[in-house]
Amino acid sequence: MDAKSPYKTDWKEMTFTRILEDMNEAGQFNASFLVDGQGLPVAAVTSAYDTDTASAMVSMVRNAIVQLQNGINLAEADEVTTRGNDKMRLISRYFKLGDEALILVVIAPPNRSYRKLTSQAIKAFQSTWSS
Repeated sequence: MDAKSPYKTDWKEMTFTRILEDMNEAGQFNASFLVDGQGLPVAAVTSAYDTDTASAMVSMVRNAIVQLQNGINLAEADEVTTRGNDKMRLISRYFKLGDEALILVVIAPPNRSYRKLTSQAIKAFQSTWSS
């Protein structure tokens, strides 16, 4: 097998899932997803959420944010958070792996810190990608 074999891709996907699992455990998050620029799930750790639907919706929000930024000349957003009436939050963190734009999505319960854990996960994804 060469360096770009499907086996290597599967290994990275498994590693990405493990990073999400570790982050969820540390933060007691309800779910997390890694989504590509087209809204397709790359990796997910969830039990009660539809990964495909959540991934597509987060990508649509990202596209709306980009249009808003371009329309009124705002700086690029690196995060969007949606909070429900129950104070649950859906956090979307935007970052790149090489040339690929990705979204790290976390569903967090009220009063849970998330920024440090999501930053650590993004660094772990970047480290895995470059290895």
